[in-house]
Amino acid sequence: MMQRIHLFELEDLPRLPAAIRDGITDFLEFAVRVPDLYRPVAPRLERALEESGASTILDLCAGGGGPWMRMLDQLGPVRAGAVRVLVSDLYPNRSALARLRELAGARVEVVERSVSAMAVPRDLDGFRTLFSAFHHFRPREARAILADAVEQGRGIAVFESTQRHPLLLLYMLFTPLLVLLATPFIRPFRWSRLFWTYLIPAIPLAVMFDGIVSCLRTYSVAELDTLTRGLDREGYRWERGVARLGPLPVGVTYLIGLPGR
Repeated sequence: MMQRIHLFELEDLPRLPAAIRDGITDFLEFAVRVPDLYRPVAPRLERALEESGASTILDLCAGGGGPWMRMLDQLGPVRAGAVRVLVSDLYPNRSALARLRELAGARVEVVERSVSAMAVPRDLDGFRTLFSAFHHFRPREARAILADAVEQGRGIAVFESTQRHPLLLLYMLFTPLLVLLATPFIRPFRWSRLFWTYLIPAIPLAVMFDGIVSCLRTYSVAELDTLTRGLDREGYRWERGVARLGPLPVGVTYLIGLPGR
């Protein structure tokens, strides 16, 4: 596997116009939801929830909602109403998350304030999840996120649909075309999305750039193993691996941490 390279993503820049950032996260939610990319890891997350006994999921770096429109019905405890989902982000895509809340009903709550995965407020309890977000953090920051979950006795699950694989890097080169084709079907509708997609193609180009960078800085299973070394106090345990996407040579990389009983 090629070496990990930590470049910047446009989505991370504080000065990026909100209309472009929301356009990026809107497309990413669409691209995850339509092919149901995270279905292979739903059973692992459900098992982790049951073992942890958590009654709340705190989703960090939620973007436009990630896989939750699908995942809500794939996780038995959430479907049954035994576990609720809190979605949060450093730069909340408020209209997209509000739509998720409207469609999901009482199963989802939106954290309106800005929440950093690097400094999770103590009042936000629950089993922590990060979908397509862990690669945004450098090794020291990533380990700090995991260490904080261990310190507070919280379960945590990290899932990544990108990998440092030539097939996915090639796929990213075609994402501008996919953005152009998908934009009319993305909800909620926004005139700003049409402007920054068709008149000035900032969103398609940003999606491609960020996608390539995401692949290059996604952690491998071996690197996740290194990040968790020493984070096993008081029976805290880790599970890591790759859930394959059918016959493809790629899949969803996962890291699940559970506190001891």
